[in-house]
Amino acid sequence: MIEENNKEFNLRPSKERAKIHINEKSKIAEKAMMFIHDSGTYFFDSSTILQLIAKKIDKHPTIYTNSLDSFYILSKKDNLLVNLIGGDFNKINRFFYPKDLKDLKFDTAFLGAGAIKHDGIYYQDEEDIPLKREIIKRSKKVVIVAEHQKYKSDALYKAIAFEEIDVIIVDPISTNSFLEIVEEQEIKFDPKSIIIL
Repeated sequence: MIEENNKEFNLRPSKERAKIHINEKSKIAEKAMMFIHDSGTYFFDSSTILQLIAKKIDKHPTIYTNSLDSFYILSKKDNLLVNLIGGDFNKINRFFYPKDLKDLKFDTAFLGAGAIKHDGIYYQDEEDIPLKREIIKRSKKVVIVAEHQKYKSDALYKAIAFEEIDVIIVDPISTNSFLEIVEEQEIKFDPKSIIIL
């Protein structure tokens, strides 16, 4: 059996990860809902937490996603407009990685994390990195959602520096790990940034 706290956690397929830490992920999803408003335009990453947020939405936003699973969930809702950003498909983690986002702009980008390390947010798939960086450039606000095992996970490719993040939402178990990282690395968040524990 694979230990959830070691680096092999991120090697699990997306469907397996969606069944793990449901309570923690649900709490994060509830907190994230405060950043979704009627008539807003949002990007949803391929995170399993974003799938839970997709299930909870009862407002009237426009959502773009590269996640096949989030698109499927959102497409069943009558109250919102959902757009799938297509491209080459990653079968294991079930996301598309497009080469061009055209003229898209977002009020808020909601992004998961493969791993949270001392210098930023990392992901397992190299082809995912250019998209994450482009999404950040096109978003007024960047919200990271991550449960506690992401501090013990490993991923190869850095995509996001802490100073690019406006809001970080973590579950209560993450509090100590997150604060240790901030203290050890002397990370200076923008005073406008919000950390929700």
